[in-house]
Amino acid sequence: MMYKELNEGAKKYLGKELKIKFFKKFDSEELFKRCEKEMDILCERDLLFVIEHLYRFKKENKNVKYHFRGTINNLLLLYILDISYVNPLEYNLPYELFSDKTINVDIINEPSILFINYLNRQAENFKIVHGFFVKEDIREVNKLLENHYLLLPCGYLDNHMLLRFNDLDTLETINDYRDYKDQYVTIRIDEKDVIRNDKICLDNIFTNDFEREIAKILKPKTVNDYIKIKSIAHGTDVWLNNQNQLVKEKKINLKNLIATREDIFEYLLDHKLEWDMALEITNFIRKGRALRSPNKWDEYVKAMKEYHCEDMVIDIFSKILFIFGRGQAVSECLYALDKNNYVDMD
Repeated sequence: MMYKELNEGAKKYLGKELKIKFFKKFDSEELFKRCEKEMDILCERDLLFVIEHLYRFKKENKNVKYHFRGTINNLLLLYILDISYVNPLEYNLPYELFSDKTINVDIINEPSILFINYLNRQAENFKIVHGFFVKEDIREVNKLLENHYLLLPCGYLDNHMLLRFNDLDTLETINDYRDYKDQYVTIRIDEKDVIRNDKICLDNIFTNDFEREIAKILKPKTVNDYIKIKSIAHGTDVWLNNQNQLVKEKKINLKNLIATREDIFEYLLDHKLEWDMALEITNFIRKGRALRSPNKWDEYVKAMKEYHCEDMVIDIFSKILFIFGRGQAVSECLYALDKNNYVDMD
């Protein structure tokens, strides 16, 4: 309830902007209703007011672009508002698979502190607070925890929360911010690095040896191929301990590889499962619940077999511990294809 006023104001403002922008791109009442539904979902998750401020900031700073991480790329609303360059319709990204509980966004062309300072100046009903965290030994964990911010509605400050100003003159928690993440909206604001390469190509989306190793095996040619490889490399037991052996045995190939949540969803729909059931099973699989809830999984297996889903594919599903959405890899590929995102190596 503490974010209700913020999100209601955002819905009123963005609703007007949507009506202005939507019909310049599409002529479809059905798609317009999809955008309205997406606004409702963002309101339910207390995130719509964040979208409002990203939109307002971009209006004031024409040079700014955003790179979103996660299934928020599935939302057509962001594409209509010109704050995302991913068109979900082109890559079959259903909004029903949007599952993010926070917003992870990289600022392109400008330092992220400009957006933070903008919020400090413009936001009247909430405060943005940098999330201090207790450093751990695992470097990757530390990297993921950096640049998180709590959004604190005025009048709802936890009396036990201690704050200080950091070196950037931004309010920061003294305690580990994760103590408050279930109470307050948390967002992650980073910067997207330019690509340091003389050649504009999709190979530039591969940033580590693991991704390049998979690419060497699968030999991608199309954008969709690259999307699959980028996605599968970030899953847990999606490639290793699962489909890597099937590819080696030539039982599956890049075309029918299960690399994203959308691949699961599309496979189930292609086998004529009802939409709601396909969505339910996809959401069950994406977090590895097949291994943790065997009784429920047996029910889903029975349903899939009734619709003639292949045993091999069901087995692939059963081994997945976590699988990415397609939209994030789409965003990476589009970024790599934009010449404006490259630095002059001379």
